[in-house]
Amino acid sequence: MPDHSLSLNQQQQLRQRLVPAQVRFGRLLEMSTPEFEDEIHRTLDENPALAVADGPVADTRDADGIAFSESARELQDADYAPDDRPDRSPADDLPAYRLRDTASHTAERYESVAAAEPASAIEALDDQLADIDLPDSRDREIARYIIGSLDANGYLTRTAAEMADDMAFGQGLDVERADVERVLALLRDALEPAGIAATDLRDCLLLQLRRMTPSVESRTAAEILDRHFDLFAKKHYERLAPALDIPAAAVDDALRLIRSLNPKPGSLLEQAGGHDRARYIVPDFTVDTDSEGHATVGLTGHVPELALEETFDIADDSPEAARLRPDALAFIRTRRDEAAEFISMARMRGLTLMAVMEAIVKLQAPFFADYDRASIRPMVLRDVQRLTGLDLSVISRATATKYVATPRGTFPLKMFFNESVGEGDDAASQHAVMEAIKKLIDAEDSRHPLSDARLTELLAARGLAVARRTVAKYRERLGIPVARLRK
Repeated sequence: MPDHSLSLNQQQQLRQRLVPAQVRFGRLLEMSTPEFEDEIHRTLDENPALAVADGPVADTRDADGIAFSESARELQDADYAPDDRPDRSPADDLPAYRLRDTASHTAERYESVAAAEPASAIEALDDQLADIDLPDSRDREIARYIIGSLDANGYLTRTAAEMADDMAFGQGLDVERADVERVLALLRDALEPAGIAATDLRDCLLLQLRRMTPSVESRTAAEILDRHFDLFAKKHYERLAPALDIPAAAVDDALRLIRSLNPKPGSLLEQAGGHDRARYIVPDFTVDTDSEGHATVGLTGHVPELALEETFDIADDSPEAARLRPDALAFIRTRRDEAAEFISMARMRGLTLMAVMEAIVKLQAPFFADYDRASIRPMVLRDVQRLTGLDLSVISRATATKYVATPRGTFPLKMFFNESVGEGDDAASQHAVMEAIKKLIDAEDSRHPLSDARLTELLAARGLAVARRTVAKYRERLGIPVARLRK
């Protein structure tokens, strides 16, 4: 007989769980300043219990230390107050638009008109389909799918077979590989600028050459790219003339024509109309350094002071709450608690960001004194944790996608975090090593460029003990080719 006896065991386990409030705070902390401003406006629209606090202006004392409490509207009206005519009121000098009641239903209203934004790169290419002979609606759908498969440089990221399969299974469009190849050939010959829908760099350059008026230079350039692209890519130009059996001057003319081509034709469309891909850096912090070397840290953006809306600020045991229906009181309580939580998180976000930025400025004091990247010290998240006492994950979120504006430019916060290179007194930051490599290469003799091994020796002579593979990694990160290609 099997043993079916029951037993009760008691175990003690330690688990760490994130409460929903911690998750929401982490999300707010990761947001950049524009994203956080949008989140505030969205929450103000969705939660009637959240409002912008009304009160005096931020600076509540004048230069003599005398307190005042004029509102922003009163201060604006004061700009039009008469200086030497007591018989006139401020309203007499106000412009007409300031006297108009824009909230009145009888007042004349002015609607803002949005300017037409330029079309995106995909829309610009899609508009060109009207000029291409695609009588079949299925061919037009294929063409749109091909355009949607282009990357930012205008290159085709998928094969004809892959696109045919995707359209068949994803869109229910009965398409053969031959159909995709036929439409693709039409697009490669017709779309502007030339080079759109190329498969790689060589294909892109050849497409542009085929659109040109035939000449000796264009034919030579096409032959170089078609038959000797390896020599061209490795810059073995001296071997092209014997390989083509033509004079070196003819090779130089062909190379000059190739260099005039655009390796990224899609960038032209992005510059002309790629508004949806445009990204602007908005700094989250400002740092100013005075003549004595003292740095002042500040937050940017237009973040309003938030408060609970008066009609929702009702205590549960108050007479006002007793007169409300249970469902109404539950609605008010829920919205009020959500608003109070958001206000608390917004304030905590600001305090956390300021604490992290002040710690970075303190740890990287040499950089904020001269703004030289070589002055950046080795620093990791744990160094900031020692000064702030914050969790590592909080510091990571507070510095992600954040930028600081200084008198010498705007820098990402992630730039200040770097592992040390070397050990002991010879330890240096990655930025110091990279700056040293860049200066050595800038000063090298172009006829005899420095190899990675030679760079390693020169860095060691400067007290920077770095391995050769590390030098190669930093050189590639700087976008500098090997010595052979710098010759």
